[in-house]
Amino acid sequence: MNDGILEFMEGFIRPCVQADGGEIVVAGLEGNRLRLVLMGECAVCPKNCGVREWVTDQVRQRFGADMRVEFSMKKRYFQDR
Repeated sequence: MNDGILEFMEGFIRPCVQADGGEIVVAGLEGNRLRLVLMGECAVCPKNCGVREWVTDQVRQRFGADMRVEFSMKKRYFQDR
């Protein structure tokens, strides 16, 4: 995997997502295709499309407009609320 993208995701994107109770992990990087998994609050929030758009914009601004960012959601098995 491209270390620059991993460092960017771990050092900038992930802390921002975690600040809102969410979690994001890199599932894979193949060429210009970045696969991400949204978890925590981001997986159940009806506004997660805003997070996806923001992450995609940030990645494309830093690594090029040809980057394809794909998301999947992993919901919690047990809801504590």
